Amino acid sequence: MWITDQLGVASWNGAGAPWRVDASGGDAIRIGPEDAEVQLQPVDEMTLPKADEQFIRGDRWNVNYPQADHHHALRLAFEAIETTADSLLLEVTLSVQTDLLDSHPKIDIHVKGDSVGRVCLPQDTLSTGSQSGSAPVTIAQTENRCTAIFLGPHDSPFTTDLSSSSALRLRLFGEFLEKGVIRKARPWILFSRSANPPDESHLHAIWQRLASRPLPLAS
Repeated sequence: MWITDQLGVASWNGAGAPWRVDASGGDAIRIGPEDAEVQLQPVDEMTLPKADEQFIRGDRWNVNYPQADHHHALRLAFEAIETTADSLLLEVTLSVQTDLLDSHPKIDIHVKGDSVGRVCLPQDTLSTGSQSGSAPVTIAQTENRCTAIFLGPHDSPFTTDLSSSSALRLRLFGEFLEKGVIRKARPWILFSRSANPPDESHLHAIWQRLASRPLPLAS
């Protein structure tokens, strides 16, 4: 269950220790433990909007951010898909909307690591017919943990991989956003405290679950 006593900050309490998320806004959204932190970072602006509303509906924690003086408004929804004693599989749904006539919103997923690897799924598992954009699975690894980012068939072709050998960086959105239109992305994040990363068959199985899961109509 999600527990929160501060606007934009909550912890998911499943099996094992709590997993913290600081989604209050500002310079970045911070997800997960400090040594495996995933950040959602602004690109064209110095900061993200500040959270002004949150609510929990079932297993989903929703946080809303007004556009105010920024280029776009933002909505985030966090849902734990699976929790074990040493891992968390988290769905993050991002929704952006603008009242500007010319806007190209960009948000980076950033994870530090000793190495960055990619898993390209067998061609017959991909509904897009090609593997343009980012790989379906990207992994940042250190000697005692790994963090994997999964992108479904609606997201991976439109995501830019800007990763280096020591940092995972995936850029969401980036295209022209028409006034009044809502654009969504829905990465899954796997945090694992194990020194051994999940094998490819396990990663493929997780991606298949993501690919077959309908995109929620509302975040």
